[in-house]
Amino acid sequence: MLWVVTGLRWVTRERVHVDRVASPWLIKKFIDREAEFVFVPWPGPIPGPDVGIPFDFPGVELGHRGGKCTFEAIVEKYDVKDPAVRELAKIVHAADIRADMETAPEARGLEAIAAGSMYLVEDDYEALERGFHVYDALYVYCQLRMLQEEHREDLRGMSGQERYEFLRARIKRPPTAGRIW
Repeated sequence: MLWVVTGLRWVTRERVHVDRVASPWLIKKFIDREAEFVFVPWPGPIPGPDVGIPFDFPGVELGHRGGKCTFEAIVEKYDVKDPAVRELAKIVHAADIRADMETAPEARGLEAIAAGSMYLVEDDYEALERGFHVYDALYVYCQLRMLQEEHREDLRGMSGQERYEFLRARIKRPPTAGRIW
């Protein structure tokens, strides 16, 4: 994998939730392996470039625009082509944009996990650390759905163990990322 950028500082609002956990996951896994994240109180001024690349603030390039969530804006800006990431973007969108909650069946569960997680962690860094596992699992789940559709006929005649081995051999693990902070 070729990293698009490396070792930049990225800044967003504190008390992360769906999009502000998914977006750092995307950045660390597919854009900037050595990214550093900064969380600032909100409301307040939008941080300038001296603080970092702002994301998920009103009116910034890497934020909600044209009906899309921040995760989708980042996928577009950095031209992330991974099909599982693009499928995951649909789930993140539905969980983050209340009006679109029903467009992905996984959205309510992801929103529930994000809401509960906020109260289990000490700070936003711990929220990312714990949340990245959720997004790793969703990334694999998106691949699994696509593989099951693509190989529907092949899978039909297999035992449960054969199906598991067949699919596992084709699942691509999420890229590893550097430290979260």
